[in-house]
Amino acid sequence: MLWGRLFSPNPFKSLRLRLSHGSKELCSEFPEEQEVRVAQVLHSVRSRYPDIFQQWCDKEGHIRKSLPVFVNGVHIRYLQGMDTELKEGDEVYVIPLIAGG
Repeated sequence: MLWGRLFSPNPFKSLRLRLSHGSKELCSEFPEEQEVRVAQVLHSVRSRYPDIFQQWCDKEGHIRKSLPVFVNGVHIRYLQGMDTELKEGDEVYVIPLIAGG
């Protein structure tokens, strides 16, 4: 599972996202004046953890529509999907599906 919280360490400058995956932590920064959407957050993982990001994608490299992503405990399918806008304090959870038998 990967989870993150959007916060503003210095008002009016930027929004930061702190992502945790096990013991790993990744911080992504977004300009405060720019809207931050779920898709941007997920794509911010690509450069640092390409193996994790690849697990979220289909064969064409697009994020799977079936990937369970939650914002503040609500599945994004009940919000605006990957276009869901995030604000300071929002929590994002990505819970990869595990298949097997």
